[in-house]
Order: sequence, then structure tokens, then C-alpha cells
Amino acid sequence: MAIQLKSKDELRLMRESGLVAAGILDEMCLAAKPGVSTWDLDQIARTGIARAARKVDADIAEVAHQVSKLVHELADHKVEVEKLTQVFTGLRTIKKGTSSSEVERIVSLEGDRHRVISAFLGYAQPPYPAVVCTSINEVIVHGIPRKNEIIKDGDIIGIDFGIFMHGFCADTARTIMVGNVSPENRQLVETASESLENAIALCKIGNRIGDLGHAVQRHSEARGYSVVRQFVGHGTGRQMHEDPQVPNFTDKGPDTGKRLKAGLVIAVEPMVNAGTPDIEVLKDEWTAVTKDRKMSAHFEHTIAITEEGPWVLTRANSTPGNPGSP
Repeated sequence: MAIQLKSKDELRLMRESGLVAAGILDEMCLAAKPGVSTWDLDQIARTGIARAARKVDADIAEVAHQVSKLVHELADHKVEVEKLTQVFTGLRTIKKGTSSSEVERIVSLEGDRHRVISAFLGYAQPPYPAVVCTSINEVIVHGIPRKNEIIKDGDIIGIDFGIFMHGFCADTARTIMVGNVSPENRQLVETASESLENAIALCKIGNRIGDLGHAVQRHSEARGYSVVRQFVGHGTGRQMHEDPQVPNFTDKGPDTGKRLKAGLVIAVEPMVNAGTPDIEVLKDEWTAVTKDRKMSAHFEHTIAITEEGPWVLTRANSTPGNPGSP
């Protein structure tokens, strides 16, 4: 697949998707306490997706109502209609004389275009059975939420979550330290988070994909950790996984790989192990654990390359050129 650069209008829609994904992830992270099951976290995510979907449907219906009113009341309504429909552009087909049944059909089609759904549920083969991945301690990624998997004091848990909204994917992950976490595990989590921040800082026009992997690898290995090689970051947009791949390592040093261009959107996601980088996938064909069963931490953000610099679409306090803070 050729790399798909996004327009400013598309980035604006991806930002909305990113903020919704980030908000739902925040809810799960706040709920990740001792005694809570990973299944409970999946239920929180499902509730958040349904809530966001209802809001989008209500917004479409309200804008359609306003457009219908404008086209009947104003002879020169084009400018006002375009302002109203900056997000829901399909509603511009509503004209004076459009029947109520046709308006309903247009609204339904626009709802399909902008619907909020899980990016994970049913993905790949075997179909992923949840809307979030919950990866505790030695689980690197793709842990499946379960009713009998109970979060304990001292655990570290990676929560990976993605949605489609307005037709665009937002993908984000965070490793949470639960209660009294050991100094060793705390340093691992902090290192993985810092490595992502180092990569984000380099998400600027003219830098290369290899610069990002080099930043993650250098910071992690300097602390005595290893970086997983079997799973990498990726472009994202109309599909969850688009070109280019974004490895968290480089065998050729920095200044290698594709140049970063304005409009490129990538999901950067370091997976940092306390031991070796080797992995094992369990019998459920999803859960990936460290082969040596030592701890692992995972962070991810969806980032747009803009003329101003990096824009972390899944971080509320980021603006174009300002990555914001964790």
C-alpha cells in the first residue's frame, strides 16, 4: 500500500477521533485498581464507544435539521450550509424540496460514514474478541480481557485501545502502575514512556523513520532493557495498519528509512522488555508474552507530522508543533 498523506481537513477529523479514544483510555486507566478484572475494563471501553456513537448520531441529526431549515428559509444559503457541514459534508446534498424520507436516507448514510466503532473487535484471524487489549506484567501486547483475570497491587498493565470515528482510526496505549509497584518495574515503565517521548520529539518534516526507532532503542538499551522486534508501529488512517512500518529499533542507525512528510500519520508504540526481546504467542493465538517471563511495558500514540512539528492526536494537551506532556 502506498503511504497515504492526510489533508488538513482529514487531520482535523483524526484529531476528533483521537480525543475520543484518549478519553475512553483515561477512563480505563482510572479504573485499573486492585480487584478489578480486565473484563471490567473492556466493559468500560464498550460503554465509552456506545456513548460516543450516540453523540455522533445526535450531532448528525441536529446538523441535518439545521441544514433543512436553512435551505428552505434562505435563498443564498451556500456559505452557511458549508460552515454547518464542515464535518458532516454528506449533508450538503440536502436541498430545498428534498423529501423527509430522502433526508432520513442521507442522515443514515452520513451516520455510516462517521460511525464510532472498535478498531480491535473482530480484527484478523482468529477474530479478536474484545475492544481493548489488557496486558499484565510479562504480557507484552494483545492480552485478552477475562472475567477471572483480576488486577493486583504491584501489577503493571498495558492498556491498548483503538477506535474508528469519522472513518479514521485512532490507536493509543499506556502502561499503568497499580498500587505499590517495585522500583525495578517503575523504572521499566518510565523508560518505555520516555522512549516514546523521545521519538515523538523527532516527528518533524525531514527526519526519517529510522530516527524514531534509533531514539527508542538507544534510550531503552542504555537502561539495560531490550526492545521487541516482532511488533512495530505503523501508519494509520482509513485503515488501522497502513504504510509505513515504524520499528522501535534500527540495525542501520539513525537517518535511515522513509522521510517524514507533512500529512503523514503514524502510530509509534515502543514495547520495552526487562529481559531479552524474545516473545512467545500463547495458545489463544493473540497473547504475546516475554519468552523469559520478565516484565514488559508498552506505550503508544497516534501522531501527525505537520508543518509546525509533531501533533499528538491522542493527547488532549497537544497542538500542532506542541507535543504536549504525558
